Amino acid sequence: MTLLLIVVLAATAFVLLRYFRPGDGHRVVGRPLGEEARWEERILLMTRGNRGALERAVTARRRRHPEKSRLELLKLVHDEYVKDRE
Repeated sequence: MTLLLIVVLAATAFVLLRYFRPGDGHRVVGRPLGEEARWEERILLMTRGNRGALERAVTARRRRHPEKSRLELLKLVHDEYVKDRE
């Protein structure tokens, strides 16, 4: 009985961590995080791990393009960083 309870709790924790994105609080993520996470990692490599710079850049783009998704905003930020490096 105890083992069953432990397994159920572990499965519940796994599901919660899989579908609720840390830092977003109430937002349920129904799509895989893979693509968004890959774009974030690319930008973090360019900013030497400066997540604050990444979030400020995304917020600035969101003000100009409120209709775009976070993924699209990350792509815009990445393109701008690439242009600045050239």
